[in-house]
Amino acid sequence: MKRDISEESYTRHNSLRLPGFDYSAQRAYFITIVARDRESVFLNNPFARDVINILLKLRQSIGFNLYAYCLMPNHFHAVIGCADSGKSLSEICGSFKSITNRAFWKYRTGKLWQRQFYDHIIRNEQDFSETVHYVKQNPVRKGLVENWEDWEFTSRIDFLRQ
Repeated sequence: MKRDISEESYTRHNSLRLPGFDYSAQRAYFITIVARDRESVFLNNPFARDVINILLKLRQSIGFNLYAYCLMPNHFHAVIGCADSGKSLSEICGSFKSITNRAFWKYRTGKLWQRQFYDHIIRNEQDFSETVHYVKQNPVRKGLVENWEDWEFTSRIDFLRQ
């Protein structure tokens, strides 16, 4: 049964974050950030490489964990952890969006990303494994490559400690 969400219960300005949850907690999160108007701005071009370089530099400077990522033509997926960064998930994603938006202005004008991002709190090890697999397989599911390793904008960086 499909539920209608009325204007009273949801507006564009409502937060997508779970109320009361500590998003700086040391756990993993699956995030999705979508390009404005779902435009394919990352389709195998120098800007996509710039975005990945920004992501990797931001990881180093802030100190968050980057378990897996995939930059698709019109959106970005990642499994990240705040680690000992002292930053919340919103601060990390906000920094990424801000820096990449400024880099976007070298190529075009306007806004790069949609207003918010989507997150899923990783619940357990199985959820983590399935989500990392989902992120890596995204370009395969979309028919862009046959093997995830062939998509230049997908990688697995950090690993969970046992």
